[in-house]
Amino acid sequence: MTTDLPGLSAKLYLDEDIHKRVAYALRLRGFDVVSTSEAGNTGLSDFEQLAYAVAEKRVLVTCNISEFLGMPKCRG
Repeated sequence: MTTDLPGLSAKLYLDEDIHKRVAYALRLRGFDVVSTSEAGNTGLSDFEQLAYAVAEKRVLVTCNISEFLGMPKCRG
């Protein structure tokens, strides 16, 4: 699905701190969005959330970036 913004396309994964209404609003705009609860990942660690997003080729959207800054850098 494409967004109503020309040239913008992203698969998003919303962390637990993002309200479900944000997922709803993004879907209305054509974004491919999955929330933590929809994926059955509620309660997983930050590292596990990030690993899920990477495995699913999704962009992790979170409000607690400071918790991710201390993680080791991934090498692909």
